[in-house]
Amino acid sequence: MTGSNPHFTGSIICLFGLLFFAPGLFAAVPIQGNAFQGAGAAEARVKLLTAAESYLGTPYRYAGHDRRGLDCSGLVFLSFREGLKYTIPRTAEGIYNWTEKIATSELAPGDLVFFVTTGSAVSHVGIYTGEGRFIHSASDGPQTGVMYSQLDESYWKRTYKGAGRALPWDEGTARAMASARTGGAVRQEGTASARPSGTGAAAGSVISRPTWKDPGFFAGLGADWIWGGIFEGASSSFRGISTLITVGYKWPSYRAGLELRPQWDNALGVFRLPFMLSFGTDTFQVFGGPAYTFGEPSLELRGEKRRHKGGGALLWEAGISGAFPPIRIGPGALSFCGELAWQPYRWEDGVGYSFKPELAANLRVSTGIHYLWRLASKK
Repeated sequence: MTGSNPHFTGSIICLFGLLFFAPGLFAAVPIQGNAFQGAGAAEARVKLLTAAESYLGTPYRYAGHDRRGLDCSGLVFLSFREGLKYTIPRTAEGIYNWTEKIATSELAPGDLVFFVTTGSAVSHVGIYTGEGRFIHSASDGPQTGVMYSQLDESYWKRTYKGAGRALPWDEGTARAMASARTGGAVRQEGTASARPSGTGAAAGSVISRPTWKDPGFFAGLGADWIWGGIFEGASSSFRGISTLITVGYKWPSYRAGLELRPQWDNALGVFRLPFMLSFGTDTFQVFGGPAYTFGEPSLELRGEKRRHKGGGALLWEAGISGAFPPIRIGPGALSFCGELAWQPYRWEDGVGYSFKPELAANLRVSTGIHYLWRLASKK
């Protein structure tokens, strides 16, 4: 029996070492070279930014690596992997050591920005999107999770370490990305386009079509079926139609809006024009405001009309709205909702009070669909 060959044993050890460490070695240098130049490099940057933007609103989770939660390096790691099919180091410090260091004045959309938030090593990373803004997953502050921030905010200005570049940036790339500013073709399926006018911190921006989960201004339309046949005085299941036109502002968890709600009430024979203020979440809202009634409200009961006061007058309406969790479609969300609203019509003088007819005259029960969408903004 012969002894083992030390050269053979050494080769086996080297082979296993290469197999184990190869991914780290291949990710040890930034994505440079001839594979990405000019329009190709510009498209790569847009894909990276688009991938990062798709995670906006995702909550922060330490060591998180999916849509249930992300930390800062997890966002950058997944953006490279999903946008460019490229594996990079997993920690903020590792990504910092991996990139080519550049001056802040050279920053372009798709470059990386680094911060020292704890200790002395790099502990936070984000992706620069242009005009002093970056996207990142924040772990502390008034807002957490994946969002946009500004480099000149006091905290980020104080903890800023420097900038790094992983994707090529040359004159051809700058020209290709700048073409988007005048309607060029560097665009990722219509969701984001990079629009720098040159290089440098103030020389690039990303125009994004925001999704419903992003904070900002919104608009909306809706239509509701007003139900009859529930109380005395409305024999048909169809009582009328209520529509919705709204604008407002949303935060991560709440939203507020101004609403115009034109309504036709077939049971009362009137047209109402309420102007509402609303506040709540995506699944529960309260609203109220003035409402003008055109026509004279009256209910027909057993062949007789029961008249009410309030026609041709400015009264008010208030109510609550509940909805199923919204279905995100494009830049907005579609909701199936139900509403209870009250308008204070009074029975005519000389007519005795009757509970069911008065409830039927004043209570609106409706169900319908509302679509709200985020208004485009410059990121």
